[in-house]
Amino acid sequence: MDAKGSVSAEAAFCKTFSAMKFSLSILGFVLLLAGIAGGAAAATHRYHRHHSGAKVPEQIVLDLTPVAVLPYVVPDATGDPVRARFLRRMNLENGMEARGTRFIQPGDVSTRNLFILSVTQSLEGGFDSVNLYDKGVLSWGVMQWTAATGSLAPVLIYIKRRLMQTRQQRVWAKVFRAQGMEADSRGLIVFGRPLQSEAAIRLAFRGSTLTGNYDPKISGYWAKVMARAGRQPAIQQFQREYAQQVVDDVLTRPLPGIADHLPGHDEATVAALTGGDPYAQALVFALWTNNPRHAREYVADAAQTIEAISKSDNPAEWGEGKFRQSLFRRCRVSRFGNWKRRAELIEARANTVRISSPDAPTPFERHCQAALVARKRHLLLMADRRQAMLRLAGSDP
Repeated sequence: MDAKGSVSAEAAFCKTFSAMKFSLSILGFVLLLAGIAGGAAAATHRYHRHHSGAKVPEQIVLDLTPVAVLPYVVPDATGDPVRARFLRRMNLENGMEARGTRFIQPGDVSTRNLFILSVTQSLEGGFDSVNLYDKGVLSWGVMQWTAATGSLAPVLIYIKRRLMQTRQQRVWAKVFRAQGMEADSRGLIVFGRPLQSEAAIRLAFRGSTLTGNYDPKISGYWAKVMARAGRQPAIQQFQREYAQQVVDDVLTRPLPGIADHLPGHDEATVAALTGGDPYAQALVFALWTNNPRHAREYVADAAQTIEAISKSDNPAEWGEGKFRQSLFRRCRVSRFGNWKRRAELIEARANTVRISSPDAPTPFERHCQAALVARKRHLLLMADRRQAMLRLAGSDP
């Protein structure tokens, strides 16, 4: 190779080498920017995770076990007018149902509110109970919140908000939104359409606006969707939260027309009337869950009966357990729905705890049982002391 060729080759090499250095510089700069962005994103994630106050689930596992959906057929009451009247009062119609498989467990019942809800679920159903065979059109959950009465939308909105707060949006997206169900300030929304009338609710969930008519495919679909939603642990947790708030509200809400003599209170509450008796409170709540208006009427009737007997409108002067006895008596002769049966079941549970050995079915009832035993011991001790004092008084000259 001559000198001229050598110089040309060297120049070409230098030019190539310079281009390579420039490319490597650009690549390094890009990688540096990516590293900075990645570090910033990680730092931002760590900051929000630390300051959000909500636990970030490591992994959300959905319960997708099969749901058994069954047809419900109104029983034949031909030739039995009493049963026929009962069925009419219950407003039943042919439809579909998914029976409960997930419940509040006895071992978890450690508070009054959970006790009341455990009694309620024995009457209404579990977290995943669904029925599409009465005037509620679609009823769901541990309190059987209904679409037609408007109680279903608020609990779904609460559950949705709590899932977002705890970063479990995927649960809502998977079991509700992806299945066509939404809920917001407009109420229930099915496949993008707000349900703003009972006819719209019936058409969406039963496939017909006519009472007694339904499409098994549509009703069966929604029974499966809602039952599966109720099987998710996070949704069960938020059902419990919401329902316990409802219990507090029912027990502490002023009752119009029933006086209260506590300072600062013009009207009595269920908590005041029942004197802390959890079985009386459970009965009131069981009635309220079924029909709030009639429940208030029964409570007022029981209170007025005790006022007449005791000649006092002050619940503190009625005597222990008097209101409970009056309310249970009122329910024993009730012909409204299945309220007589509800009262009988709760009364039987109360009597079992009072007379059985200290082995009540829930921790809360064991606590109540221990309190009853302690109270009996105290009363016996006071009676013995009184007898002893009377004997001493009788022996004085």
